[in-house]
Amino acid sequence: MVDQVFALMGWIVGFGTIIGGVITATARFVSKDSTAYDMIFLWDNRYTLEELELELK
Repeated sequence: MVDQVFALMGWIVGFGTIIGGVITATARFVSKDSTAYDMIFLWDNRYTLEELELELK
């Protein structure tokens, strides 16, 4: 019974690590790419970052 509990905890930790990695990678990609995407595709470079009060990180 104790072995089953430890096995279940191991699966939960492993699954949580994988999900956390995917969420972190997605968040980094979106945060890095979103400003450039907005400037190129949505605003068509009509405004500067200063006029839109954005910071390029």
